[in-house]
Amino acid sequence: MFDFERNKIRFIRGGKYPQSNTVLIDDKLHTVIDPACSKQKLLSIHEKRPIELIINSHGHEDHFLYNSQFPEARLWLHQLDAGYLEDMRLLVDQFYFLDEMTEKAEAFWTAYFTEVVKYQPKTADRLLVDNEILDFGHTRVQVLHTPGHTPGHLSFHFLNEGVIFFADLDLVNFGPYYGDRDSNIEDTINSLERLAKIDADVYLVSHGKAGVLDGDPEHIQRYINVIYQREEKLLAFLKTGPKTLDDVTDYGIIYGGHRLGNEAWDLGISEKTMMNKHLVRLEKQGRIKKEKDLYHLL
Repeated sequence: MFDFERNKIRFIRGGKYPQSNTVLIDDKLHTVIDPACSKQKLLSIHEKRPIELIINSHGHEDHFLYNSQFPEARLWLHQLDAGYLEDMRLLVDQFYFLDEMTEKAEAFWTAYFTEVVKYQPKTADRLLVDNEILDFGHTRVQVLHTPGHTPGHLSFHFLNEGVIFFADLDLVNFGPYYGDRDSNIEDTINSLERLAKIDADVYLVSHGKAGVLDGDPEHIQRYINVIYQREEKLLAFLKTGPKTLDDVTDYGIIYGGHRLGNEAWDLGISEKTMMNKHLVRLEKQGRIKKEKDLYHLL
């Protein structure tokens, strides 16, 4: 059942969206971080010994997917993401660029969260804070506030095991995702650089075929470099002449111009949100300027 084990840590790979990988802490306080790997496996674990505590690394549906299967379990997460589990609308609003969400899209996501994710509003029993040490019995875990992907994104350093769970700073080849309204590129870079300074033998992540990587900071640097590579492509595009945000979006630096998805969603929304963040960042750096709706290379 488990894809990695060390002391009381158990790691279970999930499948494709809306699943993600799960960390089980099989200790005195029976705990799961991000119960989203497999409903069947999680219920099997729960049947043998009830899950007492759920920790969500952040407030995305592919990380709290099976929270509702364990209504008696306590819930811990960071204050800045707690609202996403209390109010579905706050979560759905993060998906769209400014005011571009249509009634059709809102209806789709409301139905999706209700019927597939089984979204049930829940208030956190405890709000986790940066650097606090959680004691599960034999296992001690340092909470690391690693914002960027979401404002309240958390990673977890298992102090005695030499293991870090990166959650959605997932080190995949695609690179970091900062497509929510409240995602932040600078915070993403700073969080990754912080994690790179921590000595660890093993990196656990939420997505990707491996899920388990050796604790080599080069994995982190390669991941950060994708951000800079995106910006270099953006600057090269602006070198051909002034462009609007829509021009940049259609160029498809991140998703290659593909606009796939479901009936209410296309990747152009994520592309637009992330490219807008890059344009704002480059403007602050004095590398480009905006005149009316056009961005110019300096």
